[in-house]
Amino acid sequence: MTLANQISFFRLLLIPVFVGLILQDAPGRDWPRYAALGVFVVAALSDMLDGYVARRYDQRTKLGQVLDPFADKLLVNVSFVFLAADQYLEHPVPMWVPVVVLARDGVLAGGAYLIQRYRGRVYLRARFFGKVNTVLQNFTIGVVLLQFSFARPLMVAMAVFCVVSYLDYLWSGRDQILPKETA
Repeated sequence: MTLANQISFFRLLLIPVFVGLILQDAPGRDWPRYAALGVFVVAALSDMLDGYVARRYDQRTKLGQVLDPFADKLLVNVSFVFLAADQYLEHPVPMWVPVVVLARDGVLAGGAYLIQRYRGRVYLRARFFGKVNTVLQNFTIGVVLLQFSFARPLMVAMAVFCVVSYLDYLWSGRDQILPKETA
């Protein structure tokens, strides 16, 4: 197994640690939130590291093509779900936030599966709005954990970018979805 894939597996192992810390959040006890933030930052940085290692040392694999985005999406989705369930946050995450994030990722993953199943190979490329969405999601999770006062407007902005990114991916994938016209 390549180093890049090991880093992705490490990120997967950090998710239950993050969840366990969030579940320890309570009034007057800030350390679990700060520890969860530390775990989240390490996990988010490991995403950049595994991508760098895969490219720099030519460690791109079929497993890595699935494992890396799976670990990324699982980390962000699980984070928003458990932050929305945390009743002790100063600026709580409304339930619509994980719904928007999960719906986007679920529909895009389902669409990719259907294209793969019925049309052949799926051609996925990172998109600008997708990158912005990822950065905003990660930043939002950090802001929520630090309980900054601008958490709520940031959640709204992140949700807007989530929808914009979703529409951008749908638009870019239209050629893979629509039947080819014959001349």
